[in-house]
Amino acid sequence: MHERKASIVHINITDFAAAVAIAKQPRLADRPFAIALEGSARNVIITTSRKAWQEGIRVGMPVTTAQRMLPDLQVLPPDTQSAAQADSAIAMLVASYSPDIQCDKGGHVYLDMKGTDRLFGPVLDSALRIRKDIREHLGLEGAVAVASNKLVAKIGTRAIRPCGLAHIREGEEASFLASQDVSLLSGVGPAIARLLRVAGITQIGQIAALDDNQVLAFLGRRGLALRDAARGLDTSPLQKGVMDKQFIHRKVNFAEPILNLAELKAGIFAAAEDAGLQMRREGMSCQAVQISLFWSDGRTSEATKRTKGQWIYDAEIADALFQAALQAMGRRVRLLSFAFKLFDLGPSLRQTDLFIPEILQKQDSLQQAIDEVRQRFGPGILTHATALCHGN
Repeated sequence: MHERKASIVHINITDFAAAVAIAKQPRLADRPFAIALEGSARNVIITTSRKAWQEGIRVGMPVTTAQRMLPDLQVLPPDTQSAAQADSAIAMLVASYSPDIQCDKGGHVYLDMKGTDRLFGPVLDSALRIRKDIREHLGLEGAVAVASNKLVAKIGTRAIRPCGLAHIREGEEASFLASQDVSLLSGVGPAIARLLRVAGITQIGQIAALDDNQVLAFLGRRGLALRDAARGLDTSPLQKGVMDKQFIHRKVNFAEPILNLAELKAGIFAAAEDAGLQMRREGMSCQAVQISLFWSDGRTSEATKRTKGQWIYDAEIADALFQAALQAMGRRVRLLSFAFKLFDLGPSLRQTDLFIPEILQKQDSLQQAIDEVRQRFGPGILTHATALCHGN
């Protein structure tokens, strides 16, 4: 079997919004600060600087609580324009090294450096130069990894973040992954990681060591894909270009401006069901959702939710979107419409939990049955009760 050389480079700018803020205002580098939405009754931290994190400030923490814990905490509003400019600048910089790039938003970039040795020398040297260029030209410090595929390269940057260089040589993927924490593996969120630890599974190598029968018994049918990932197997190609194009988008316009949270929730659930159906048809899952609220006074607010695991089912997608909407709310102004997108898309790797396989298998089977009915008779034939009060 032909073995692919280590030519994939992954760049990961940790805590991207905070890193961009420091690049824009270097004085912030020595201060604990956090980013939160302005003027919201549900004002919570959405990003922290590393110094603030070291002081115990966490994402999702109410700003008032954070300021009581750390009186000198500086709270900044989101700067989506600067973040978008930084993403574009990174994409332009790395494009000079390879035409084969995948630019995910939020400071994540993949490059395939195969065949560039004559121009730039060994891939590892190119990775070092790219990291240096990003630091010197953009003021952003990041983690960079070189590996034979995207999955291993991404785990490489997560293992060394916030900065540094990881080189996983061809043929050494499994040995590198073996000692890494299970939480670094895509598809293993905090809840599943905790349950795996109860079973004594704390490292990726322990999942990789399971044979087919053990995987099927412990993790269910889809656990085979998770086990393969734990072994460093990944044949997914780069989605060339800027991944801002790789998302599922929906927009809902209300017949009349609303001031009722229940109506907003109904609209979100109805649209989430439609978007989720499209995503599952394509065999995909998402790791992030973003919602934008459009107010009657012309203003817009937005918020993003992420997971270390994957969102696949309607209920979890809708709940994540509604929680994001609550973060963006807090204004006593009527709402005209909202839009959202499901992004950070990837192959569906939903696995069943060790201790409650029947529950999750039933959830998966129920969702599949609902999808089949909707595809046959139309999306409106079967819907969540919450969505019923949403009018067209």
